[in-house]
Amino acid sequence: MSSIEIGKRTDKTEDNPYGYVKVDSIPKDEVCVLYIGGDGTTTDKAANGYAKIIKNEILDEISVETPVYSIKYNFDGHNKSIARQIANIKHRTEVLRSNADIEKTLSKATDEEYNPQYVNELFEKVILPRITLLNGKGKLSVDEACKRIRKLNIVAHCHGAYTTLKLEEKMQAVMKELGYSEQDRKKIQSQMLVIAQAPACPLGVSKSQFVSFRSVYDKGIPLKANFFDTYLNSKKQEEKRRFYAEKKQNKDGIENNEWFDLKPCFFAKKQGNLFLIKQKYKWNDDDGPFLINDEEHNDVSYSASEQTLDGKLMAYYAKTILQNGIKNSLKQNDEFVPLPPIEDLVLSGNSEMQEKEKSAFEKMKQNGKDFRKEVAKDAVAYYEYQHW
Repeated sequence: MSSIEIGKRTDKTEDNPYGYVKVDSIPKDEVCVLYIGGDGTTTDKAANGYAKIIKNEILDEISVETPVYSIKYNFDGHNKSIARQIANIKHRTEVLRSNADIEKTLSKATDEEYNPQYVNELFEKVILPRITLLNGKGKLSVDEACKRIRKLNIVAHCHGAYTTLKLEEKMQAVMKELGYSEQDRKKIQSQMLVIAQAPACPLGVSKSQFVSFRSVYDKGIPLKANFFDTYLNSKKQEEKRRFYAEKKQNKDGIENNEWFDLKPCFFAKKQGNLFLIKQKYKWNDDDGPFLINDEEHNDVSYSASEQTLDGKLMAYYAKTILQNGIKNSLKQNDEFVPLPPIEDLVLSGNSEMQEKEKSAFEKMKQNGKDFRKEVAKDAVAYYEYQHW
């Protein structure tokens, strides 16, 4: 069966030149960052790479020493693609797939795809001690459970977002078994902060503070068969066709490469708490769309100078939200201090920058609303065509 290993970022020494050590678990009352990486995180080097980014680019502005952990997967007996498809089907994000196609996918699934062992193992090592007495024998006071969960900050990349969503499902089920009321479960879950880069999972279904960051030209994210992803893909295909048509007619160069002019967007709450931009890296005018730098998906840093202005804006908000989450975690002492709403998390501690941050975020929210109208219009046209 599948499994996981947890590692911790440490100082480099002669005996430990990579600054990374294996640990059995994470202390239940510790303020920390846990990185749950993509499905390529099957080596210590890959896991350590994620942790190194947090240590170097996020914690430089945190005054208190904060441990950073990362996980390594062993996917033995686990089909990652089918597992993610099951999640999409469960949360009805595959609305444009036929029933026959869905049944075909489900028929291939095993218990390991429905209930991955590595998720259970990660839950028992990280989450269970933070919501129970004696490692599962009884429930805590609600405020104590909120404090412990609030001290944990999760960063996820690609498949790591799916893993985190499965952790949440497990957490909800166990809290229900322990006797936490529905209202208490909702309160405790809302204190889990997740920063999801290029999330390969359904959005808008999490009960945590699950904030996602994605670029349209990220070819590493599995597309879902829904109106939103289908519309985005159609706009990319249209841009590609128009690029090559104009390139064929214009030997001296192409003047306009903005046929798909997507402004930076934010889609709130049930729409995913999603920051969406067109692209983090420019494509070469000679090569055109789709020949994209692999870093469009793989770069999860917060300070890459080669990024587009939109990419830098998105990275700035991701960094600010995570840093504010850690700072809030450090306040969980005698009394529980709730995680601030997203409108506050996007604001840095720099008073001179806050008005600009607030204004840009409000503009992104409006851009998101305008874009949703475009998607809805396209969906209606599709429905009318199907029933014409």
